[in-house]
Amino acid sequence: MCGRYSLTHNAEEIGRRFGVEAPAQHSARYNVAPTETMPVVRAGDEGSEARRECVTMRWGLIPFWADDEKIGNRMINARSETADQKPSFRAAFRRRRCLVPADGFYEWVSREGKKWPIRITFGDGELGAFAGLWERWSGEDDRVVESYTILTAPAAAQLESIHDRMPLWAPEQCWDEWLFDDEEARGVMESMIEEFPADRVRYYPVSRQLNRPGRESPQMIEPVDEGGLPRRGGEFSV
Repeated sequence: MCGRYSLTHNAEEIGRRFGVEAPAQHSARYNVAPTETMPVVRAGDEGSEARRECVTMRWGLIPFWADDEKIGNRMINARSETADQKPSFRAAFRRRRCLVPADGFYEWVSREGKKWPIRITFGDGELGAFAGLWERWSGEDDRVVESYTILTAPAAAQLESIHDRMPLWAPEQCWDEWLFDDEEARGVMESMIEEFPADRVRYYPVSRQLNRPGRESPQMIEPVDEGGLPRRGGEFSV
């Protein structure tokens, strides 16, 4: 599962990394929670040349056929094993895949009756992307909402003691195939799972302030050693 993530890079850095014009209003985010609006990279308008574009969308996919947009509140993740078969996701899997820019995500472990958030990154918190799906939903009042979900996969061996699932990290060499190649989407997804950079995973405990959605500060991503938890991810045992 992926219920929180971070995107601490600014719009200029996102634009440069993905070759897009990123939404200028984006600012560093340390504690992204479901239902919030965040930058997403997708294929450009249908009929155009193969190019990427960056738009903002609501986290929590609302199927196009839904009667109530609140269904999206529980559609924040889609299992990679079944996303192309489930009614909520299969249409998006065929035609509306995306990249979700991120530089880390969070899971929780229990210690002495308390839930401690663990930040998980690649390398030194480099900017990359999760594989995702997006959808466009229209309400009765003609209001249009674009929303996304993050694909998940079985956790890498070194993360299994934290959680049995993790967001599907999309290697850069797979980005364009994932966005533009409808026929090979499942094969590309399987390649992402196989090419997961397990040797570059880093994780460490962070402040319990992160437990509350809406709290934002650079301190959210700083290692802590409260309660006897060691500071460095490489030494942290869950």
